[in-house]
Amino acid sequence: MGVTICPKCGAMVRQTDTHCMECGVDLAEAEREIARREKESRGGGPLVGDAQTVQGAAAGMAAPGETSEKVRIKEFDRHLADKLQRERTAVIVTAVIALIAGAAVLLLGLSALSQAGGLQVLRELSYGDLRERGLGAFADRGFQSALMILLGLAGLLCAVGQIHRIVMAGRAIAQVKRAERPDLVGISSLTWYGLLIASFVCPPLGIILGIIFKFGQDDDTRALGGSMIRSALIAIAVVGAHLIWNALAGFAAEHGATPTNTATNAAVH
Repeated sequence: MGVTICPKCGAMVRQTDTHCMECGVDLAEAEREIARREKESRGGGPLVGDAQTVQGAAAGMAAPGETSEKVRIKEFDRHLADKLQRERTAVIVTAVIALIAGAAVLLLGLSALSQAGGLQVLRELSYGDLRERGLGAFADRGFQSALMILLGLAGLLCAVGQIHRIVMAGRAIAQVKRAERPDLVGISSLTWYGLLIASFVCPPLGIILGIIFKFGQDDDTRALGGSMIRSALIAIAVVGAHLIWNALAGFAAEHGATPTNTATNAAVH
C-alpha cells in the first residue's frame, strides 16, 4: 500500500488516510495550505512572518521559496536515508546468515529424506498416524526430514526477503539524494513468512527470536516478534492438544474394556 508523509509532523501515513494518526491534521487541507502558501510567495523568497522558513534557509537547510513544511519533510527524508545506510551492514549480515543456514538445513533435510526412503516416506505419512504417535512422531526419520526441509526453506525465504530489503534501501537512499520522496522500506513480507514458518516448525527458536524482536526500536520489528511468539505458541498448543487427546483416548479405551471383560467372565462361570 502506498504511503506518504504528513506535511505537519513528518509522520508516515497511508495514501488512503484522511487525517494523520500522530498529530490529527487534515491531510488534504494541509496539502492545500502548502499550495496556497507557495502561490502567495513572492519572488521565490520565504513568506513574510514564516520564521521557521527563514531560520531553515539561514541554516542552509531550505532552498529559496521552500516552506517550513518542505524543510521538515526534507530533513525527515535525510534522517530516513541515514538510518537505512546505518542498517545496511546488519541487513547484509543477516541475509548471508539466513542464506547459509537455510541452505545447510535444507541439504541436511534432503539427505535425511533420501536415507529414510525418499518421497515415498512422505507419501506414507498420515495425520492420524502422527497424532496417535504423539511425541514419538518426532523420532520418525520421514517426519524429521520434513521438518528440516521446511526450516531450510524458511531460512531461504528470510534470505530473499533481506536481499529485497537491501535493494529497496539502496533505491530509497538514491531517491533522497535526487531530492525525491523515498519509498517506504520495512521488513519484507518474505522475511515475515520465513520467520513465522520457522517459529512454527521450531517453537524454541520462534520464542527466543520473538522476545528479542519485541525489544526492537520500530513498530514493525515488535509486531513481527509478537507474531513469531504466537506462531510458536500455536505449534506448542497443537502438540499439547494431541497429547491430551491421546491420553483421554487411552484412558477411555482402558476403562471401556473393563465392563466387557467382566461380563465375559460372568458368562463363562
